[in-house]
Amino acid sequence: MIKFYELVSSLNSKCFFSPNTWKTRMCLLHKGVQFETIPVTLLDVRGDLANRSNKPDIYVPAIELPDGQFIYDSFHIAEWLENTYPDQPSLFTGDGQSTNKSHLGHITMGKNYARMIDLGLGASKPEWAVWFDLFFPQLDQLISDEKLSNYFRSDARHGPQGYQKLMSLDRQDLIRRAKMNIQPLVQILQERPNEYFQGKHPGLVDYVIFGRYAYCRMLDSQLAKQIWEDQGEELSIWIDKLSKAYDGHALKIFQNSH
Repeated sequence: MIKFYELVSSLNSKCFFSPNTWKTRMCLLHKGVQFETIPVTLLDVRGDLANRSNKPDIYVPAIELPDGQFIYDSFHIAEWLENTYPDQPSLFTGDGQSTNKSHLGHITMGKNYARMIDLGLGASKPEWAVWFDLFFPQLDQLISDEKLSNYFRSDARHGPQGYQKLMSLDRQDLIRRAKMNIQPLVQILQERPNEYFQGKHPGLVDYVIFGRYAYCRMLDSQLAKQIWEDQGEELSIWIDKLSKAYDGHALKIFQNSH
């Protein structure tokens, strides 16, 4: 069985907060792949996981195949899943057709669309400030282990005085900017009633966006509701459908996370 390495604040936590690992989780479910979730902390990734994979630069999401091979980076994993499970619905077409029945041009176009969203809204790099910045205090509070907390707050991770700068940001302005980020998503769904972002069926574009929502939901459910569900009925319905997809997989995690 595939081992899926999932980021947590501590090894006894069920709060899966990483938007990037959520993308991969949904892709595995989409392709009908059985997997075992292996929780790891930020320190584990740089320590044990790097040593065992023999990849010092590894990061999550990462999967380990039964033969011991490691694949990491959410987009690389999605491409591997697409090629390895061609009889399952494509991650890139949004029409519900299997990969091997889909037109190559359709897959390529859908892949480019997914990549563009992945590099924009889906990226968790601090340069795409608003999401990371807005929920930084909640994430900081979640990390209780002293050694991990010291690393998370360090200048090595955030730059000189980075932690202090992040904690002192104007929360209301960040909320305003986050809501502005959401407005184009609401508009797209209003123009395409009862559809997903990838098409008539969900795909990687949806999982990238849902990963960002799940990050917000896991760290502060009330603030997530204010920014996401309350922006429009169409977006709320989309969230509900994906939360309940695959036998309610995401919804069960949301309900059991704390």
